[in-house]
Amino acid sequence: MRTIYENYRGFKISKQESIYNAEFSDRIVFSRWQLSQVLDTVDNFVEVTENSQDRRSEDHPEPGLPQN
Repeated sequence: MRTIYENYRGFKISKQESIYNAEFSDRIVFSRWQLSQVLDTVDNFVEVTENSQDRRSEDHPEPGLPQN
């Protein structure tokens, strides 16, 4: 297995034989045939996760903070 990125948006990207893997916390999360596909999948996952967290914080603002 060859490491390509040690930390790409929190994921370790590596190649094993002809498959690219994205690992998070020592678990393979995504496997794709092309490097661009696995990077795109990681990007989409991170963006969706960040957007989901942003929406939750809007629905439940912290007490004492002004609301717009």
